[in-house]
Amino acid sequence: MKTTEKIIISAIIGTTFMTLYSYWKSKRERQQYVEPVMINKLIDKSENMPRLDNEVLHPAGWGLHYLAGVAFVSAYWLIWHKALRKPTATKILIVGSLSGIAGIAVWKLLFAQHYNPPKNYRYGYYRQLFVAHIIFSAFALASYKSLGYNDNEIKSQNHA
Repeated sequence: MKTTEKIIISAIIGTTFMTLYSYWKSKRERQQYVEPVMINKLIDKSENMPRLDNEVLHPAGWGLHYLAGVAFVSAYWLIWHKALRKPTATKILIVGSLSGIAGIAVWKLLFAQHYNPPKNYRYGYYRQLFVAHIIFSAFALASYKSLGYNDNEIKSQNHA
């Protein structure tokens, strides 16, 4: 299997489990924390974007959310091959924590730059976002490892 395919599959798995956690946390805290829904709310409340008929199921937020997952796994591959090849609890916590900090920074920027950002309990959102990225990293790294390696990938990682 090609590296690109493994990155995409791992991102889909990681993003799916992250989103399931976000749904659970949203329901538990009675807040909107589901990332694709929040993306759709940002789009819907933007002056230059078309109005969305359904903020929960509209594909724009979902596509952008999964694309972000691919970007994160691609970054893992570019920055730290060993985390993908041999994930450990420590590597998952490090990668997940760094991803969580990056995710929080992006969301803070999105909310700050938007003239009418969606409302939710921000501290709770950022807290769940941090944990969600650790979950994302755990499932993405484990998935990538389970998909195996080809000889070319191993050679390119040994030279990096």
